[in-house]
Amino acid sequence: MMLGKPGASGAPFRILPLPDPAMAPVSDGPVALLRTIGAAGLRHKGKLAVWVALCLAAGFFYVRTTPPTYSAAATVLLEPRRQAPSSAREIAAPSSLDLNAADSELQVIRSERLLSTVFDALALSDHPELGPQSPGPLQALSGRITGALRGALVALGLSQPPSRSAEASLRVDPRRNAFENFVRRFSARRVGQSYVLEIAYSSADPELPARVANAAASAYLLQSVSFKADAARSGAEFLQGRLDTLATQVRTAEAAVRSGTLPAQPIPDADARIIGAAQMPLGPSAPRGSLIMAFAGVFSLLSGLFVAVLASVFDRRVRLPQDLVRETGLPCLGVVPQVGSWGGQVRASGPDKSLLVTREDAGPFAAAIRDLQTAIEIAWGAGRSQGSPVVAIGAWRAGAGATLLTMNLAQLINHRGRQVSVISPDAARTQADHGKEGASLTDVIASGSAAPAAYANVEGVHLLPIRSATPQLNRFVDFRDPRAALVVAQARQRGEVLIDLPPLGESSDAVALATHADIVVLVAAEGVTSHDELNEALGSLRRAGITVIGAVINRSRS
Repeated sequence: MMLGKPGASGAPFRILPLPDPAMAPVSDGPVALLRTIGAAGLRHKGKLAVWVALCLAAGFFYVRTTPPTYSAAATVLLEPRRQAPSSAREIAAPSSLDLNAADSELQVIRSERLLSTVFDALALSDHPELGPQSPGPLQALSGRITGALRGALVALGLSQPPSRSAEASLRVDPRRNAFENFVRRFSARRVGQSYVLEIAYSSADPELPARVANAAASAYLLQSVSFKADAARSGAEFLQGRLDTLATQVRTAEAAVRSGTLPAQPIPDADARIIGAAQMPLGPSAPRGSLIMAFAGVFSLLSGLFVAVLASVFDRRVRLPQDLVRETGLPCLGVVPQVGSWGGQVRASGPDKSLLVTREDAGPFAAAIRDLQTAIEIAWGAGRSQGSPVVAIGAWRAGAGATLLTMNLAQLINHRGRQVSVISPDAARTQADHGKEGASLTDVIASGSAAPAAYANVEGVHLLPIRSATPQLNRFVDFRDPRAALVVAQARQRGEVLIDLPPLGESSDAVALATHADIVVLVAAEGVTSHDELNEALGSLRRAGITVIGAVINRSRS
């Protein structure tokens, strides 16, 4: 649709058809979740690889520095408690085993009386493994932290200082310390819901676990038989034959406890029988190297992916074209690759960056600039008969790459044989680098004359600075002045016009300059510009009636 009245730029006003933003397809469910996790992992693949390597190295270090531990277990089957007859003619009463009796017998095996019997019988008080050990790094650190907290609480009066007599007794009594270390390595458990009890012991000595487990099983039988022998001596059941049988079983169990083996003869009067002897382990039971390494790998991968997904959820910065469309509704006109990176990319600095597109080794960068020019021409569409559009390129903040894209786009147009004029805030610096200085757009507006602006020809591109060398003029300039529209119209008569807008987030001058353009392209620096900033810029431009055709993701470091 065309309106006959010319605008400030000299061309008739034209209403561009705004395409309805296509609704993104709904993506949910497990497939979308996996796709999101995969995208987050690929985005942070470097950090994820470092985290996995660190976890694997920590697991390998733990496996190599932790001393091996050997374990052995003996199994005991509980039997119904036998009631011996009080006389030769009396028949023993039938007996049964309660389902909860196994839990009670577990406490008997774990009792200090039984464990101290095994500890003394095997003479473990002088064993080097059970003696005082130097604390490890983590224990030393935790001890220091605990001591500091305890001292702070005592200083504040919230706690009582520890008793020196108790600490001295712990240091003076080595047997007590050794017995506590022995108890920590001892374990007894019920196998499922059966009447089988498993007695186990762990030690760095490969021979000691079997001795302790067998001695504990024998001590359990000894305790049962000794109780019956004492009852026979003090009760009505004072039969010499019965006493001799029990005494023999007691001596057999005592010898087994002292030697750390199983009884050499059957002990039928005990309330249990040993069904499995503890054997010397063939290999260490801990640390399990393969299991630890597998756990370290899985843990590092899952935790890394979780953190990556969490960071991606709360990361509002522009990264992918599909995210740009979903968050702002703007189509992505192109993705400019990184400039000056590793891997054979183009390296340039200073004024040379405005000529990157002309270099033979520009590669993907030049292709991205061509794609941007094609997207602008397609968006201009039916206005080709009215001439080329005045294109404004801007960003929310400085350093996003708007100047880089504007200057290289101008070089592309120039090498295609068309004249191009660039109105840019950095044009004054570029003119000074090439030894060519002239009046700026601000100077033309402030002069009040209708004289045309003095453009400087730099590498075939006509440059006009926006800002004046006089700071006083820059503070009071109005870029909506008709003289600014006249400058743009005169430049359009010579050829194509590109306006490099100042940062939209710093002042409203960028919006005022954008009113002289037909279309505006926003630039978003990948990983720097946020979607919220783009929406702010888009809202400011649309409130002024300016047509924004899309955005460009710039991966270069401008």
